[in-house]
Amino acid sequence: MKDYNVVIISGSDSDLPHIKKIQEELGKYTIDSNIRICSAHKQPVACENIIRELNESSVPSIIVSIAGATDALSGVLSFHSVHPVISCPPDKTNHFSCVDNPPGSSNSLVLRPANVAKHIAQMLCLVDPGFKKIISEKNEQKISTLIKADKENRG
Repeated sequence: MKDYNVVIISGSDSDLPHIKKIQEELGKYTIDSNIRICSAHKQPVACENIIRELNESSVPSIIVSIAGATDALSGVLSFHSVHPVISCPPDKTNHFSCVDNPPGSSNSLVLRPANVAKHIAQMLCLVDPGFKKIISEKNEQKISTLIKADKENRG
């Protein structure tokens, strides 16, 4: 059994290309995820059932909410879930509805799939210290790349 569960919940299957980008970035941290498709507007009971299932599980979960336009999904998930919810809308310029949720809806907003993956890896350090090493190595790789670019481009 894994020590954690990452679930990407989308309001529509039209968001699958965005979901795949997030999964690709999660893979760089060796993080597996599950996909669920459920519209908060069209299937509110189904959304509540997914949340109930996750809340009743003994496995800590992180939920990534993918919805555009009027993002009711993030609000519904973050209000009813005992687990953290990260909103990552497919359109980075249309994210205002997921940050203006009513009191009690506590989703985070992270716009880039790569940053969603790192944020999840940082959260998972709480249940698996192996993620600390992966994050540190990725940070060092980036710093090395910057140092090399600086040396190559000095005047």
